[in-house]
Amino acid sequence: MLSKTMAILLGIIEQQPVNAYELNKWLSVMHVRDWYNIASSTVYATLKAAEKKDYITGTIEKSGNMPDKTIYSMTDKGRAEFLETIKNFLADFDYDITPFHIGLFFVKAIDRKEAAALLENRVVLLKKYEEGINRQLKQIVQSEVPKLVVLNLKQNLYIVQAQQKGAAEILLEMKATKGA
Repeated sequence: MLSKTMAILLGIIEQQPVNAYELNKWLSVMHVRDWYNIASSTVYATLKAAEKKDYITGTIEKSGNMPDKTIYSMTDKGRAEFLETIKNFLADFDYDITPFHIGLFFVKAIDRKEAAALLENRVVLLKKYEEGINRQLKQIVQSEVPKLVVLNLKQNLYIVQAQQKGAAEILLEMKATKGA
């Protein structure tokens, strides 16, 4: 599975071949840096790592008197890894919600029905988490556990419930706008 940074960069490259400068511009245009901290230097380092793993290929282009620039394109291996990562980001739950944001950002890269099925699985998973946390809460409230432990567990419950509600709403919207 790809890192969050590599998934974002490959998602942009998957849409159209770009150079590193253009990638940085796209990160600004798409406001990615508003919800995920990714430095320009990290973009360059991640591109080199992706190229080393054969996820992307770089082609040198010369334009007049301008310096050479490397245009990056996705390889079949990179596309397969990217799609698998996006699917995992959509289906799996982690208290770090950034992977889910990335998955939604690039959800159009995968089949719509598959995306809906992944979101349905996510909702089911989150319901199981909620049930488990509620069971745990009932058990520890009756014991002499410090109040902060109970509040921390409640915090986890609220996160799970919010994620469950959000995923269910996104799923409804996907089903309502089949052609979009």
